[in-house]
Amino acid sequence: MKLTTDIAIKKWKPKSKGERVSCGQNLYVQGWLNGSRAWVYRLQISEAGKQRSVWLTIGQPTAGTEHGIAGGALRLAEARELAMRISAAVKRGEASADQVKRALAHPAPLDDFEERLSKPVIGPAAEIDFSKIPTFDEMFRKWYKMQIAANRWTHKASIQRPLGAYENHAAKAFGYLPINQITRRMVFGTLQELFLEHFKTAKDLHTYTNEVFELAVDLEIIDSNPCPHKKKFSKPKRKVAHHGTIAASELPNLYQHVMSGKSDATFKAAMIALVVSGLRVANIAYLRQAHYNLATGQFTIPEKDDDNPMVGLMKSGNEYSNRFPPEVRDMINAQLLEGHEFVFVSRHSKRNVNPESLRKNFKTFDPHLTSHGFRNCFKEWGHLNDVNPFLIDRYTDHALKGNDAAYRRFDTLEGRADLARRYYAYLVTGVTPAARKQPELKVVA
Repeated sequence: MKLTTDIAIKKWKPKSKGERVSCGQNLYVQGWLNGSRAWVYRLQISEAGKQRSVWLTIGQPTAGTEHGIAGGALRLAEARELAMRISAAVKRGEASADQVKRALAHPAPLDDFEERLSKPVIGPAAEIDFSKIPTFDEMFRKWYKMQIAANRWTHKASIQRPLGAYENHAAKAFGYLPINQITRRMVFGTLQELFLEHFKTAKDLHTYTNEVFELAVDLEIIDSNPCPHKKKFSKPKRKVAHHGTIAASELPNLYQHVMSGKSDATFKAAMIALVVSGLRVANIAYLRQAHYNLATGQFTIPEKDDDNPMVGLMKSGNEYSNRFPPEVRDMINAQLLEGHEFVFVSRHSKRNVNPESLRKNFKTFDPHLTSHGFRNCFKEWGHLNDVNPFLIDRYTDHALKGNDAAYRRFDTLEGRADLARRYYAYLVTGVTPAARKQPELKVVA
């Protein structure tokens, strides 16, 4: 059966859901039992020397006054004309089936259809050649470029991790394939093996791979994401390896160990400064004299951002200030080399002290101890001494979450400076002194 007039199409009633009837020249009318209709065009395209069909919904039949809308209301003659325009544009290489789909998704007058097809694409799709299906490798590198531009990762190791995980594991498995030919089975097989052997890498690569497929879906290059949900993978039961730390009750013994040890004055000052500050080891090892006040002992470390690539800046992305207690300030000032860039300078290398050297010095007290573990020591001490958890997180520069991130923007410098005084006193004596009365908190803009 073939329908060749608008009246015939109006009278036609489908016998099954989604039934299609030819209107000639690869144009069909498709109907549903609820009475709705659609024009569908079977576009013939050639890929790798083979012909395949792509079904395009190009509009809806109409007998009313509104008509001539590509992707909308069309009479039979108009639907045929639009089908011919689509076929010609694809054959000339001026558009792909995906470009046609995107153009039809936003109905416009029939006369404007070619202009809409040739209109430059903006946003993430701008660099995609839609005349061919990109490989997964092309899409991955497009996605990666977007993440770098968004400053998603700030540390060198973090920036290199996605590329390393992809190139070592996924690139050889399916990176060379057009992204629409990658099956769920391929992705599952590659990642499942990795989950059993290298869980952390597999977890990261799953995140990256899933986001690349989602980008391809958003750009209408593929219809669905073949990456299985993370819960679908079998994972080995592993004990979480936390940073090596010590009980807060051991801190006075650690202090005596450091001060009576063979390390020189610079390393002793840097080690005590690290413990007292509760910050990351790089913040202290790379502390610069420009960020430190000799008279007050206050240090102000800038935030890490694209315009400031220096090592040792604040990972949280916010500027951080605190004051060392006078005794720690004096210890730091006594070893300081005037005119040098850094506060703690190795007398051997004449450069800033090496974070790894600090870690090795701490291991002479406990072989399992790590520099990062002192952050846990401070939190435990704070908990045992009923310190406000919000202030503890501000002291160690933990990222704020929930309502705290939106509303608790208080200037806590004085509170943190008093915590440093009490904490250092505990290191030296094993007794925590009482807190001083704090001024009223001021909201930071």
